[in-house]
Amino acid sequence: MLLVANIIGIIAVAMFVLSYQFKTRRWIIVFNGGSRVFYVLQYIFLGAFEGAVLDIVALLVTLLAEQRERNWLKKYYKLGIVASNLFIVAMGLTFYKNIFSLLPIIGVVFETGALWLTSEKKIRMLSFFGAPFWLAYNLLVSAYGSVAGNVMTMVSIGLAIYRYDISKKE
Repeated sequence: MLLVANIIGIIAVAMFVLSYQFKTRRWIIVFNGGSRVFYVLQYIFLGAFEGAVLDIVALLVTLLAEQRERNWLKKYYKLGIVASNLFIVAMGLTFYKNIFSLLPIIGVVFETGALWLTSEKKIRMLSFFGAPFWLAYNLLVSAYGSVAGNVMTMVSIGLAIYRYDISKKE
């Protein structure tokens, strides 16, 4: 099961890392959401149910954040952010085991919070801060494909920040 879980995790990682290489917010969100499906499967195979639940919640919030520009949500997007974060925290605490259960909660809050933003630069910056929390959690639950992915995610986001946000200014 560990091997299957880590293969699924590697697929999730590839999609997640690729998501930050897209220039537009929409494609960042599409690939980010797709990766969440594979992360959920990985955590189920590992028996890391708080990770699975938080990635399901993150997928739902990602889908909602993708709708940010729709008229029905545009006016109330700040309420959407607050409600989403409260939902993430509530679901995470429902599956609380120990202090380490807080790591994916914090990681998801950063990652999904970023997706509500309209600036791709700010999306990349805020998303970067979620990866270290997931890195620690993934080490604890033996999600080794995801551990490598967290490192790659930080590198990928760093490269995208340089590519789109820093070198563009020069």
